[in-house]
Amino acid sequence: MNFRIIIPLIIAIYATCVIASAFFIEYVLGYKPCELCIIQRYPYFIIILSSITLFALKSKTIPISLSHFLFKRTHTGAYVAIILASIAGFSLATYHFGIENNYWQNFSGCSDRLSGIELDATNLLEDINKIEPNCSDPLKFFGLSLSGYNIISNTLIAGLAIFYLINNKKNYI
Repeated sequence: MNFRIIIPLIIAIYATCVIASAFFIEYVLGYKPCELCIIQRYPYFIIILSSITLFALKSKTIPISLSHFLFKRTHTGAYVAIILASIAGFSLATYHFGIENNYWQNFSGCSDRLSGIELDATNLLEDINKIEPNCSDPLKFFGLSLSGYNIISNTLIAGLAIFYLINNKKNYI
């Protein structure tokens, strides 16, 4: 398979695995994500759609006849969308990581929300479901929180897209 076709496919599969693992942790393992955890998923959807578009264009899966000029612009635009979405995801993950490690205070919904909830012994299970997760005690794997892994993932995706664009700049920019 051609190198130009494989890169978007790798990015799409990788981003899909990241989203699938987030849903697995949430729905199968039962960990409730905070608001920032959910927001960090949005850039991956843009990355997946852009990667699938690139793959379809390069593999000629979509029988579309674009002029060479329009094809170059669509191709470059899709890679720029991947890079910008990765930068946005990186920024959100870095912000979340800083909150988790008390580098700065939060300005969003990721906080300790136990202060306004009164637990009643008779309806304890219902009251426990009202408790929203906070960022002071994140889920960690091998000593790194999921936002830390998200920083790494977005860096890898952006790096791969930038690497491809730099190596093929004479053809597409």
